[in-house]
Amino acid sequence: PEVGRWDLLLGVPCQPPLAWEMEMDQETVAFAGRLWWVDLTCGAVSMDPFSNQPELRFVPLPNGTSLTFILMEHKDSSAEHLAQFRREVAKYRRIGVSEGRLRFLDASIHDPFLLSSYVLDDEGRSWTLEHQVELRKVLEDGGHPWEQGKRPPQIAIIDPLNADIIYITVGEQKHIVAVDIYQEKVIGSSPLQNQYHSLVPCVLPPWLGSSQIPTA
Repeated sequence: PEVGRWDLLLGVPCQPPLAWEMEMDQETVAFAGRLWWVDLTCGAVSMDPFSNQPELRFVPLPNGTSLTFILMEHKDSSAEHLAQFRREVAKYRRIGVSEGRLRFLDASIHDPFLLSSYVLDDEGRSWTLEHQVELRKVLEDGGHPWEQGKRPPQIAIIDPLNADIIYITVGEQKHIVAVDIYQEKVIGSSPLQNQYHSLVPCVLPPWLGSSQIPTA
């Protein structure tokens, strides 16, 4: 029964049990009636926040994409060094919801910057590779060639309504580019104002299209 107050839960079990400590390095995702907390080096844990007997579930990243071995190799490094490593990882990976399914994107930092798109199965247990595309060629054909010595293309957000569309930041994060990964082409771009830190996808009501959104 509802009692009008929050309950503090300690020691919520996790299945399967975690083999290492997780650190959340992107925004929390709401999907399939659960909240998902993401560690882009190893996977995500989720929980139904309204369950009377909540239980954490862990879903590892797709085979071959876990970076826990790197963390183990540098376990004696300083906290700042490890935090910097995680910040860099978060620039080239993302978990989010699009077209009603949970998706994981992984972009290589090496030329030709292969972008891999995975989707979680309906049971929420394993990932399937849906598509791969070489970002260097797509961006070059779309008028945003990568310059030697510059940062690799970074993943900004996943389009929440169209799983074909991924938003990439290029040019030292000065532009955001919309890429159709199935047609393998740039479909739009825009300069980023001020200093870019992070972008969060959202779905706005139709009437906002004719309204002015105030800026801070």
